[in-house]
Amino acid sequence: MPEHMQTLARPGISPGFHYRLRKYIQKKHGSINAFCRAVGIKYPAQMTPYLTGKCAPGKKMIARLETDGADIQWLLSGEVPHRTSTVLGETLMLSRYRMDIDTLFRKFRLHVQTFSDLYKPCVDAYAVLDHNKSIVDLSGSLENYLGYPGDTLSGKNLKNIMHPEDYSVVQKALEKETRTEAIITFKSRFRNHDGSYINAEWSLAMHTKPMSDLPEYAMIVKSSGS
Repeated sequence: MPEHMQTLARPGISPGFHYRLRKYIQKKHGSINAFCRAVGIKYPAQMTPYLTGKCAPGKKMIARLETDGADIQWLLSGEVPHRTSTVLGETLMLSRYRMDIDTLFRKFRLHVQTFSDLYKPCVDAYAVLDHNKSIVDLSGSLENYLGYPGDTLSGKNLKNIMHPEDYSVVQKALEKETRTEAIITFKSRFRNHDGSYINAEWSLAMHTKPMSDLPEYAMIVKSSGS
């Protein structure tokens, strides 16, 4: 039987397939046309029977969706038995991203120590912030830099360690930034553990969190003389 004549009554396919298919296509590709270009479908109208619930996917369509990265079991049944694996995969990808930052930072420190007679380190601390600007990963360098005991800044929001006026400037700059990948540099006053403030030049590298649409930020800080 031709693929376009196969009905949704076929075993293994739960009702609502066409809704899940449309949701997947819109989320990943933004449009039916873009999806068709990505999977090699010449005429977008060929998708109409699938998206209106008039027929079910055959082997060829399933192969295209699988190659495109779709969760076939979720599309066909609506079930998500691999949720744990997805979470673990996301955690692994995110950990690798943070490990890359940590490795670069350590290499930089080693390089600076090797040539310490020629110049001083230009980075004093770094951390990784989530989309809420909360500290989710740090090596202890930021705590050492600001005089906080170990692990006390983990989970703290950036606004808790920055002068309110300066944090407002940072917030406005991030709200105006439309790029998903960008580096923004600031001069701000950071609050030490004793309540005093230290002037610092610092940068945020914006990055899309792996397997997510949410932003994440790598933060590096150096002391400022002014």
